[in-house]
Amino acid sequence: MNSETDKSRHDVPEEKKAEKARVVVSVKEISCTVCAQAIEKQVKKMNGIEDVRTAIMLNKVFIDYDPKKVDLAAIRKAIDRTGFKSYMTVEENG
Repeated sequence: MNSETDKSRHDVPEEKKAEKARVVVSVKEISCTVCAQAIEKQVKKMNGIEDVRTAIMLNKVFIDYDPKKVDLAAIRKAIDRTGFKSYMTVEENG
């Protein structure tokens, strides 16, 4: 191949990856793994959720999501539907 051909291959833009964001949601009274699993299961059902992890001892849920598909209010409502009360969020960039 000549250098022109090689150069043209690199000029083709790669597909844009999905935007990712991370939010940390504080949730009152997470006391066991069953509680954490209930929250994680409920949130994972949502379109746009990529990963959910619960830190029981910190009473926090770490959520990676696509902000084009789901918003923070919907995420908090999903947590609240499990019977736990979300009360603070801290948004971080992916």
